Amino acid sequence: MANVRTDPLPRFKFVVEIEGIRRAGFQTCSGLEEETETREYREGGDQSTVRKLAGLNSYSPIVLEWGSAFDQEIWLWRQLVKRMGAQGNRRPISVVQQDESGREVKRWQIFDAWPSKYTAPEFDATSSENAVESVEIQHEGLYLIM
Repeated sequence: MANVRTDPLPRFKFVVEIEGIRRAGFQTCSGLEEETETREYREGGDQSTVRKLAGLNSYSPIVLEWGSAFDQEIWLWRQLVKRMGAQGNRRPISVVQQDESGREVKRWQIFDAWPSKYTAPEFDATSSENAVESVEIQHEGLYLIM
């Protein structure tokens, strides 16, 4: 029987791959969430129990943050969606979790993604922190590939 890792993986080892964008790295990636709407239904003769029915599936927006640099590829993708709409400008995205050695452990595949919001860096002359940009990405599917 193969050894199966049971200790938690680090949260700082990940890669985000966006089709057509060569961004070097992201500081944070959040929002890998999916949910099935729950509908309550009461059957006529049953006074004591509410039945739970599955409704529509929904996916949270993914938020990516990165240290501001000279590249503009994500900004240009957002501008393309703003001018022409999301149809025809959707891209697949992969979020890859890695172990300490950089080996791929899990991959979340995101389908039909498009940027709905871009946030420029917040500037503060009294701070020495790096400037951070962010983008909020809408999508229509999240699948885990192991």
